[in-house]
Amino acid sequence: MSYPKDCWYVAATRDELDGAGDGFTARRLLDTLVLLFRLADGSVAALEDRCAHRPYPLSAGHREGDLVVCGYHGCTYDATGRCVRVPSQDNPPSGARVRAFPVVEHGPFVWIWIGTPGGERLRPPPATPWLHDGAWSSVGERRDVAADLLLLHEHYLDLTNVFAMHPEMVPPGIEALPPLEEVEVSELSVSYRRELPKAPLAPWEAQVSGLDSDESFGRTETGAFVTPGLHKQTYTISGSGGPELELVRTHAFTPRSSGATHVFLQISWRGAAVPPDAGEQLAAVFHEMASRDSAVLETMQRYLDEDTTPRRYFNVKADRAAVRARRILTSMVEDERGR
Repeated sequence: MSYPKDCWYVAATRDELDGAGDGFTARRLLDTLVLLFRLADGSVAALEDRCAHRPYPLSAGHREGDLVVCGYHGCTYDATGRCVRVPSQDNPPSGARVRAFPVVEHGPFVWIWIGTPGGERLRPPPATPWLHDGAWSSVGERRDVAADLLLLHEHYLDLTNVFAMHPEMVPPGIEALPPLEEVEVSELSVSYRRELPKAPLAPWEAQVSGLDSDESFGRTETGAFVTPGLHKQTYTISGSGGPELELVRTHAFTPRSSGATHVFLQISWRGAAVPPDAGEQLAAVFHEMASRDSAVLETMQRYLDEDTTPRRYFNVKADRAAVRARRILTSMVEDERGR
């Protein structure tokens, strides 16, 4: 296992569940087959996608209102996972049930707890107010990346790769990012902050901000390993009067299995001069970035999988936040193994 289980992860987006209508959203999460569906009262149910009678996926069956009917023998389950009907006999066996998982719906995300039963009561899912605050606008996408959770966190905690991978994103005149001096570490989180020197706008910045491309602006960049399931980056363009454009890139990382991760990406923005088509522009820009990132991450995962010789890779100053996040994740996994 290369990921901790006792953590809230995103299982799906609100739009995915709404788009399924009276059907199901089936997904592998943390090596567990999960079935999600919206109930008549608007809440969300999540069950293990495996009949308790025989190993057949419940997602291959159908719904009768808030009940799930297995497509093999017709065993029927309620939203708590309890088997309420077996067509071949009067009453289902005592204790017949499938596991039901706690879920919480916040903004565009549906969070799930697949870890130790009852552990979800010790901590709530991470707060993401910018994703459901009316002052912000957001666009998003979901993709599957054939790379480990740890590789993704390390990648997004070090943006010095932008010069090699995404040169069109760099403001004119900036040839290197300032050193990563401000790194804050708590028991379970890591964050950093970096101030960039004033520079003119890159073409993409001019398109989405509505600002004068002849002026120079300062920029503040932050990144945070919030939890194993959430990474947050902010990017603020500021003029003499303060912030002109604020961007938040939210990555919800959910392990599908070791070496494979569901990525739920949301781009949020606010600014006084932002044009009406900013959402389309931002979606296109960050979709292209995510595609390049995924290709690099999947290549590294293939090399790791094929490597038969243990190796030690060196670290540099820009890796400070990533190294801390690796330690936290490793410690969480080892703690769970030791229980």
